[in-house]
Amino acid sequence: MRKFIITSIIFITILLSACSIKENSIETLKPTEIKQKNYANYEVKTIDFNIGERNIDNIDYTLKGIISIPKQSKQKKLKLAIIVPGYYKDMKIQDKGFKYLTEYIAKNGYLGIYIDTDSAYYLDHTIDKEYENIPKIFDEHIKKLKEANEGHNIYNIDLENKIDFRHIAVISSTISQETMFKLSKEQSEKGVNILTLLLINPTNNKVNDFNIDNVKNISILVSELDEKVIGSDGFNIYNMLKKYKNQNILSLTLLKNANLKYFNTTIKSNDDQTLDIDLSNQISRAEEEKFLKKFIITYLNACFRNKYDNTIYDTKIPTVTRIDNLDVINYLQTSKNKDLKDIRKIDEFKGKNITFSIVETELPKIHNKVVELLNIKWEYKGGKLSFTPDINDFSKFDNITINTMLYPDNESNVKGRSQSICIELTDNKGKSKAVEVSKESNLISYPKCKLENLDFENEKEVIVLNKTTQMSNIRIPMVLYKDIDLKNIKKFNILLNKTNSGDLLFESIMLD
Repeated sequence: MRKFIITSIIFITILLSACSIKENSIETLKPTEIKQKNYANYEVKTIDFNIGERNIDNIDYTLKGIISIPKQSKQKKLKLAIIVPGYYKDMKIQDKGFKYLTEYIAKNGYLGIYIDTDSAYYLDHTIDKEYENIPKIFDEHIKKLKEANEGHNIYNIDLENKIDFRHIAVISSTISQETMFKLSKEQSEKGVNILTLLLINPTNNKVNDFNIDNVKNISILVSELDEKVIGSDGFNIYNMLKKYKNQNILSLTLLKNANLKYFNTTIKSNDDQTLDIDLSNQISRAEEEKFLKKFIITYLNACFRNKYDNTIYDTKIPTVTRIDNLDVINYLQTSKNKDLKDIRKIDEFKGKNITFSIVETELPKIHNKVVELLNIKWEYKGGKLSFTPDINDFSKFDNITINTMLYPDNESNVKGRSQSICIELTDNKGKSKAVEVSKESNLISYPKCKLENLDFENEKEVIVLNKTTQMSNIRIPMVLYKDIDLKNIKKFNILLNKTNSGDLLFESIMLD
């Protein structure tokens, strides 16, 4: 049986006013749009450096790259962002591909460094070489940066007492997550903590123990148009990391209509033209570069300076679906995240005018893990699923997060149309408040996939889809439930009273 992944893509609604099911007064707004700020206040000095070769385990590694430093920074020590690129076939001037990023990082008050990794892929490109060699190259650069910080003239640029090694962010591009997690783990064991990782179009190739407790912030950025991966590796990695919940920030952002290689200024080809997909809405190279520059600074400010408000990392606002007028799909989970109810415990659910059961699907590249989903089906308005939440005090959390999608190719869902649900909370005094995710907002959209196969194993329905499929992750801010006692919630209801029929799959119901 072919295996496909169902992953969670976050969608959301904002409500204009408090709602009452009895008064039929529910109103919705469009998803949140973010305008990233452009600071870039500092003048910058940038140099190319080549500090020679190092022989490690009988392999010669050339230590070269780019350094950009802000002039007259107000900070005595500069927080550090290091860009680590992956393999780019047939590129001999790789170290110029991200210079625009190091300079923009420095313009915003950070020390921006790019390290060349060509020598990690000597003779040819293999994942094993990447996994073994890039952490070694990175370690040599850290040693040299420490020497420069101590006053040694390593780079022909003054870095004495200017590097804050307590605040290090590593930004990778098209590198396996195993490599980056190994790198961060080894540096932690040597007393250098990588506080923040930004994985741009990461790959997922090896089994890893994910021992990355030292990394407190992880963000994944995936471009939608990728000739090989089509973004699924990034989603797989995010799903694997969700269960650890040790990160202050864990996020994934899909930049729609974006070309993987447009993030690198030296790659001129548009390999997406080889894909059998519609490229009429593909965004330009200039738009992608501008987006990535601001995206990196927004992330660094959030991680280094705790500036979360009105960014994709703000848990108090609905999920962002547009950034700087570009379409994105965004996931977000913090260390506060808790399951409100295990959806597999259907004996604890009560249904009215609905049928519900557990169905299975299979995820690739995660040890062939079978994922169980809650299936809810209704044939006319007025359906409801109710349960007593495992957590009663909602006041400690910022939002309710529900991962759901339409059951593809099911006659209960009108083809091409979105669905609607209402989430109702009832407190211990019997007072209720509901929030609607409307079909008009297109937040639970009709999936592009098709049902390829339907089978039964151990009396459970097993569904197989014909392509990588994403769920809607609906995040409802807790502030919308103002008029009930959030410290004492006794009942959670999913109301299915806005469409005549429907069939939905639920992966999880959480608080964050």
